[in-house]
Amino acid sequence: MVVTSQHPLNQIRPADTLTFTVKNGTLASVAVTNADGESVDGTLAKGVWTPKHPFRLNRNYTAVSTLNGAAGTSKVTTRVTTLDADSNTVNFLYEDMQVGAGMPVIIKFENDVADADKRKAIQEAMTITTSPQQTGAWGWMDNTQLVWRPEKYWQAGTKVSVSGKIAGLPTSSHRFVTDNVSGGFTVDAVRIMYVDIPGHTMKVTKNGATVKTLPITTGKDGFATRSGTKVIIERDSSLIMDSSTVGIPEGSADSYRLDVKWAMRVTYTGEFIHAAPWSQGSQGSANVSHGCVGLSTANAQWLFNFCRAGDIVVNTGSSRNFKPSEGIGCWVYDWAGWQKLSAV
Repeated sequence: MVVTSQHPLNQIRPADTLTFTVKNGTLASVAVTNADGESVDGTLAKGVWTPKHPFRLNRNYTAVSTLNGAAGTSKVTTRVTTLDADSNTVNFLYEDMQVGAGMPVIIKFENDVADADKRKAIQEAMTITTSPQQTGAWGWMDNTQLVWRPEKYWQAGTKVSVSGKIAGLPTSSHRFVTDNVSGGFTVDAVRIMYVDIPGHTMKVTKNGATVKTLPITTGKDGFATRSGTKVIIERDSSLIMDSSTVGIPEGSADSYRLDVKWAMRVTYTGEFIHAAPWSQGSQGSANVSHGCVGLSTANAQWLFNFCRAGDIVVNTGSSRNFKPSEGIGCWVYDWAGWQKLSAV
């Protein structure tokens, strides 16, 4: 019997399979274990054993094949070693969640995928299905984020499914993807918050209808709230906000450390929508914050319960623009500009 794979048996890659070629007799079964003696799940069909999950890099495996022949039953042991290389783990952000209509599919790599040919190979291995069907495209936001967004915001009720057989694909000369991608999310409604920065108001809409208009305060001079289309990244009912984490020195006139309620992050640079009872007297009439959108505690709690990650926040009226790298920034691009970020 001969055992082969797509690569030498001492350099197996994560997505490889094992092929058992028997000349005299038949192959009855294959059992694979790892270095700890634990069974590795897989399927055997027409002499090819396929692992249920990709092989891990830098590991030893043992395959015991059972053969039936004229002389009876025999067992053959084969040692397999995976490639001695670095791994690049991958995560499908917001998988299995119910999200808002601005949430793109985000495939996040732990390490850079800088080469154009490697980005192309990964992107071509990805598939996406939406119900109802909607036009969209993949784009690389940076070296670690492959993103698929629809041409327009998701329709309410959309179901998104993602699959990518990318395990074993190289992301650099010495690093390989360790796992395939599979999963999805659902979009329950189209919620859009329109923040009028100079007007000190937020219009809250759902599926095109206005639900409420709330008085707000935004960033004061020197701390202007960014204009642009943002997406709610995460929500936290209670959060310590420390100005030293956003470049405001401790002990300076603008420094702060506060326990903030009903906080929803919209940028990685420190912009949130949150309760700001200390500024309630200015809400609706003046901008006095350090860049966040501040509301009364009651309004902030109502909005927090109304919203989901992925909801859209459209900010207008300041001269400071939101950059794609500062948050979930795919909606900064128009459709033509977005398509230029594709590697294919």
